[in-house]
Amino acid sequence: MKNSIIRLSYENLRNETHVEYNETVDGLVIKHDAETLGIQPQYSAYKSALNVEVSVLDVIRKSGYTGEISVQDHVRDGIFRGLDDAVQSVRHHFNADKRKSAEKINIVLKNYGNIAAKTFDQETAAIDDLLRELYDHYESDIVLLGLNDWLMQLDTENRTFKRLMSERYAEVARRPATRMKAARAETDRTLRTMLDLVDALVKVNGAEEYRPFLNELNAVSERYKNQLAQAAGRKPKPVDENE
Repeated sequence: MKNSIIRLSYENLRNETHVEYNETVDGLVIKHDAETLGIQPQYSAYKSALNVEVSVLDVIRKSGYTGEISVQDHVRDGIFRGLDDAVQSVRHHFNADKRKSAEKINIVLKNYGNIAAKTFDQETAAIDDLLRELYDHYESDIVLLGLNDWLMQLDTENRTFKRLMSERYAEVARRPATRMKAARAETDRTLRTMLDLVDALVKVNGAEEYRPFLNELNAVSERYKNQLAQAAGRKPKPVDENE
């Protein structure tokens, strides 16, 4: 049995998961009693920080723009994938000129990588750059392949996304001074302080009286640690920290 607390990279948890993890830890401390564990002052600071983070997340959840932005991002992702599919299909066209043009456009698309996997801001900039490069250097190929409608639609959806983000930034500016990044950092700091004390007390007093708390907390931490490892393997699309 492990006599110390399993740690994980709290900053890598998504906002919802970060709160979920900490609320689970909070529940375990309440279950095993902070005073009995000898961490009452540290727990009070942690609980206070967690309450602030939860309140900030509640504000974000209620944002009218968060859902719209997510939907619009999926829309432009779909247009980009449709454009890519259209190019891929023409690479096998019976017309040699069309095949040649499709190969040229395909090289450009591949140079930008998986645009849909980029952060919101990175994807917006990448689409702008892609459209500029295609129109500046491959206009004849675009005409030959009939891609203009796809490119115009991609530009339209990207502009809509930028407008929603701009409106959201204005909304965020009107929110209370505490932001999610700062709130999470304070929760992480107080959590580490509390857990460091538990580890120290285990070394001084022995692990047995802390065994039930240690086992349950480590089981929870191990589960979230595995989730982080799986997410790193999938390399999901990062999100804005205030999303």
